[in-house]
Amino acid sequence: MDGPSDQGGSPRRNPPSGASQSSHSRAGSTSGNAQTRAAPLGYDPAIDPLKPIEGINSRLDLPPEAYVRVQGRTPFARRPGFNTTGKPINVMVNQFRVTSIGNADAYQFDVSVSPIPPRPHMISKIWDTPKVQSMLKTHPKPWIHDGRNLAWSTNKVEELRITVNIDEEKGKPADEKNTYYVIIRNTGTIRLHALRSYLEGKMDWDNSVLECMNFLDHVLRQGPSTKMRLIRRTFFPPDAKRQDLNMATEVIKGMYASIRMNQSIQQGGTGLGINVSVSNCAFWLAQNFEQLVREFISCYHSKWENMQYNRLVEELKPVITTNASGNEVYSMSEAFKVLRKLHRIRFRVFHRGKTNDDKEYVLKSFAWSPSYGREGGNAKNVVFDKKEDGGMTRKISVFDYFHERYNIRLEQWRLPVMETARGGFFPMEVCTMPRYNRYPFKLDPWQTSQMIKFAVQRPTERRQDIMANVQALAWSTDKYLQEFGIKVQTGMPVVQARLIPNPEVQYANGKVNPGTSGRWDLRGKKFTLPNPQPLKSWAFVAVDECVDKKTLDNFVKVFEQTYKNHGGKIEVKPQVYMGPRGKQHHELVEQVYKQTGIANKATPQIIFYVLKDRTAWIYDRLKKNADCRWAYLTQMILLEHVRRAQPQYCSNVCMKVNAKLGGQTSRIPGAGAATAFFKVPTMMIGVDVSHASPGSASASMAAMCVSMDKDAATYAAACETNGHRVEILTPANTRSMLPNIIKLWCQKNGTAPQHVFYFRDGVSEGQFAHVMEYEVEEIRRAFKEVTQSVPKITVIVATKRHHIRFFPEKGDKHGNPLPGTIVEREVTHPFHYDFYLCSHVAIQGTARPVHYHVIHDEIKMKQDDLQKMIYHQCYQYARSTTPVSLHPAVYYAHLAGARARSHENAPTSDQVPDYAKHFVTGKVPGALAKHPDSSTSKRSGSAEAMPLLPMGGSEAREDSKQTFRSTMWYI
Repeated sequence: MDGPSDQGGSPRRNPPSGASQSSHSRAGSTSGNAQTRAAPLGYDPAIDPLKPIEGINSRLDLPPEAYVRVQGRTPFARRPGFNTTGKPINVMVNQFRVTSIGNADAYQFDVSVSPIPPRPHMISKIWDTPKVQSMLKTHPKPWIHDGRNLAWSTNKVEELRITVNIDEEKGKPADEKNTYYVIIRNTGTIRLHALRSYLEGKMDWDNSVLECMNFLDHVLRQGPSTKMRLIRRTFFPPDAKRQDLNMATEVIKGMYASIRMNQSIQQGGTGLGINVSVSNCAFWLAQNFEQLVREFISCYHSKWENMQYNRLVEELKPVITTNASGNEVYSMSEAFKVLRKLHRIRFRVFHRGKTNDDKEYVLKSFAWSPSYGREGGNAKNVVFDKKEDGGMTRKISVFDYFHERYNIRLEQWRLPVMETARGGFFPMEVCTMPRYNRYPFKLDPWQTSQMIKFAVQRPTERRQDIMANVQALAWSTDKYLQEFGIKVQTGMPVVQARLIPNPEVQYANGKVNPGTSGRWDLRGKKFTLPNPQPLKSWAFVAVDECVDKKTLDNFVKVFEQTYKNHGGKIEVKPQVYMGPRGKQHHELVEQVYKQTGIANKATPQIIFYVLKDRTAWIYDRLKKNADCRWAYLTQMILLEHVRRAQPQYCSNVCMKVNAKLGGQTSRIPGAGAATAFFKVPTMMIGVDVSHASPGSASASMAAMCVSMDKDAATYAAACETNGHRVEILTPANTRSMLPNIIKLWCQKNGTAPQHVFYFRDGVSEGQFAHVMEYEVEEIRRAFKEVTQSVPKITVIVATKRHHIRFFPEKGDKHGNPLPGTIVEREVTHPFHYDFYLCSHVAIQGTARPVHYHVIHDEIKMKQDDLQKMIYHQCYQYARSTTPVSLHPAVYYAHLAGARARSHENAPTSDQVPDYAKHFVTGKVPGALAKHPDSSTSKRSGSAEAMPLLPMGGSEAREDSKQTFRSTMWYI
């Protein structure tokens, strides 16, 4: 009962796990298929699917070649040069230079433990035993252990053999089954010259380079990890800053540190640096487990707030009903179902009198079975077989066992018993939640707001924290770094950057120059292209009569005038409807659509819905009915803004509405009638695959946005489910989404594109090869199929998932880099084609630049022009008067993927869904979002995902469906 707890691209092969799911995609889905057909698999089903390469330290920042299975010349584009046209400026970066590495040989050892321990982390415990450590000290130079099967040292030792009994090491009687035989055997020497040769571009990536990086990573972490808690790449010191997010969770500020390859090798450096930053992580709040349960459940619903012990017991008891035969039937209570979300949480026990016992157990479940009866699985009802002397067993309750074995008479025995992953049973009152237990769920709005308040830092404050982290890491006195001759500069390096001039923004009645402010005013500006079809059939609806008609009429008047001032074409005034309270949403959507069409004798072009608040499920329901039944455009507006009726808000809405209606907000002008960016017909494609929050059963969502005009200012979009937790766009999805958009592009532009820029968001270096092998090859195939030719393609990966920050000598008023700041040196790869770009003005906190990595380049646009194009197109974002931080192609893909969640093929009912109940019961902020059972998060990538509902059902008009295929419906 007290048992321990459980704790690169290759030649073309299968698509990633889950790739075949989209073969079930249906006609008319968000991707706009023309007809129903089973998509071909697109790969050889007889070949094993690609899997991540095993054995790579997940903490390492490695180049994409590290994940290519067939080693050889790097398949990724090399940097053609550096920007020469931007204004030279200086910025400090939070990547600290490794100034030297010693020449002493570092030997690598294999650590073999036999028999194989039941849990991997036991190897580390065996290594730390006094017997092993005393043996190692006979060879006095420091040893470094990776916690598993590798060790390093400058001690020249061929082999060490040690026998360890875990019980003896703890002062207990020795049990033979806990005896382990440890062999530490020299397997070779770390050849750091191989790493230098790779950094200088003189050799390809191979295993010797990987060994060097793995070794250096462990050397870096060994010293700090003896003083601080290490979780992945983040250290948490004992005095770390922390703050409660609510009654069950907290945020703790840690120090991020990671060794990285960089471009400094070309300036005489070592080509290595240590990226140090601040990392804020959410954890369960350390407390008694019974208290945690009360807080967790009370955060979930207002009716469970301030529960005392007796009330908690009653809420967790089974619900009793009577079946047709008159027999009692027991089912889980609502509170017990919430409690089950804690599945797989780690906990400790303290009933053995050991306050320093750090042994952790994993919760499998809370005791549940109808056989336990009315009182449920409490400590008196849960019985197990206890071994007696002589090999006999007898049944005993958990309550009696704790009294006999530990002389503990349980006081809270009526609560459900906790069962561990290894079959142990523990009452809640002897369990505690340890600190640094990661919170696994998506933060709810209240937690998120508290996290932001805690985490947001202006550049000056963030820089101070980073420098404090550097001091705490104490590189200059680290005996492990000293042993291997590794020296690190403790000051932030100053790096030369470039400032790309901002563009002018063209409107129909003139240009505006934002300068370095990163913002401009829409007043007096007419859209470059207003709605092509004048508004003749449209309407405003007050959902649930959330606003009186006089107030709504006033807002409609202000909106009409504002849209006309921006050049919008309106021929007929809109209909105004007061949606009755409690009316079913699907009935309201249908009624308004039909009434508007009859009143104007024309198919509705767009309908505005006024919502009382931001309740997500109402928004989704209205969108799903309008999009998937009738295929008409909608615009949601909030009651608070309708009451104010401010022209500035109306202008912001006008930008979105004009884009949805096929218009264009603005453009970046070129010379004369020429485009600013392209010399030949060019298409921009942006793709993002987003995933549901942890614990959700929802599928991954693939979104593809494609520019439709010569300026790359307007984008059509297609979306489809993409398996479960599958990051790579499946071949079937590319085939269902892209060909139709290519046809629309050719019709609109009168030619096929000669160049294609493919922007991909959300993939790590380990997936670059997959992007090339699967996604780009399918894009080529689609063009060949539709246009009988293949354009030149340049592939650019854009990511914000990094810890690089810039601190300029002369920045904006908050100390952030000015828009247009580009960094190509020091923090970039030694020879890959990558750069960091700050294209926006940070509203709060420290600006995070976007890391652009050109992994394949057939177009060969000059690097200055490519960087300028990416930056300037950020000013063409259709619904803002500021440049965005990310290229619009992938920014729009984010929006489309989030918007397409409304099209998921899930049952629809106008009853309030379970997950939304706390929104309508007067729950105060602080509610924990409801989390599906953890079992739902176990969906594998290969599990079939239901395709999205079609855009427009049998009741929709064909011309309405076509509108969705070509307009910015998602914005």
